Amino acid sequence: MGVETERKFLVRRGWREAVVRTREIRQGYLSEDPDRAVRVRITDGQSAVLTVKGPRQGALRPEFEYPVPLADAEEILGRLCPQPLVEKVRHYLGVPYDGWTVDEFFGSNSGLVLAELDADDAQSVTDLPPWIAEEVTEDLRFDNSRLHGNPYPGWAPPAPVATRLRDPADADLVIFDNDGVLVDSEPIANRVLAALLTESGFPTTFEDSIRRYMGGTLDRVRALVRAETGRELPAGFAEHYRERLKAAFERELCPVPGIVDILTALGERGTPFCVASSSPRDRLDLALRVTGLAPHFGHRVYSADDVLRGKPAPDLFLHAAVRMDVDPAHAVVIEDSMPGVDAAVAAGMTSIGFAPLAPADRLSRATYVVRDTVGLADCLGLPRAERA
Repeated sequence: MGVETERKFLVRRGWREAVVRTREIRQGYLSEDPDRAVRVRITDGQSAVLTVKGPRQGALRPEFEYPVPLADAEEILGRLCPQPLVEKVRHYLGVPYDGWTVDEFFGSNSGLVLAELDADDAQSVTDLPPWIAEEVTEDLRFDNSRLHGNPYPGWAPPAPVATRLRDPADADLVIFDNDGVLVDSEPIANRVLAALLTESGFPTTFEDSIRRYMGGTLDRVRALVRAETGRELPAGFAEHYRERLKAAFERELCPVPGIVDILTALGERGTPFCVASSSPRDRLDLALRVTGLAPHFGHRVYSADDVLRGKPAPDLFLHAAVRMDVDPAHAVVIEDSMPGVDAAVAAGMTSIGFAPLAPADRLSRATYVVRDTVGLADCLGLPRAERA
């Protein structure tokens, strides 16, 4: 019989510098019972194992593990395991933290980062790294089998209330929304949405669309239409909307005037920045490509597809902060919609409401409100961007 000796910990910043290799993991559970968990795991899309774990006694639990054919594992995960799966990246640490791994969770458990010490003498280790925050070995909520059926965002402690920064120029991270902040897409998107809603039997003006739907996902549009009319959007609505929007973006989409100057100035000052958008990944990538903004961000692009709950839940912004290795309380979010501002507040982040299109009073929960990129540059302590 194999025995797993493992301790789990929540973490603070400071561990990334010791990462020596990383692996991607997808896993699902045929049994989530903590006394007899049965798991299938695929690592890096190349190898698969079946694991059976018995009841935990402190840091110890029985464990049996067997290799399985990759094709069989894919079929088991897709057909037999409840969805969504547990998805994470496992980081292996080197000197001086040999034996430690750190798991960053994606998908339904985005925002969770757990360190693990898996060693024969794990129970007796008292000299813990300085980035360890709290031991959760015996908190069963953090077992992967539990996270499978009860994802972290549903029970995570609330984020701290954001404290007002004296100057957003002091932020360790600037998080940009995309639509209406980086790219001038809101007039296009709301024109297309209003026209398609009207054609579908839900008369909507451009102004109606801005007021009701701007900054939300299509799921939110669908829910609002259902609540207001008692009717459902027609089948294929989302596909038709995306097709029309893609064509319009290819023809018309441009960066928000002055935003390139702001991105350039942040880069020159050395302030990290990223984008976290409610848009699906394909639409977000299209917008950044068409406008020429993609090179400014590289891989620092986060989408609603990465998390279980979109804005106004805080998940996406917390996910971005984790990926950028920044304390959420030290981040500033730039948003042009109420759901986005609400998400920033819920994440414990300082927010700048960007209001060139929406009435400024709709963004009153933001820590600061600006009308254009000139005001945004001032708020971030940057040289002024040129007005359009």
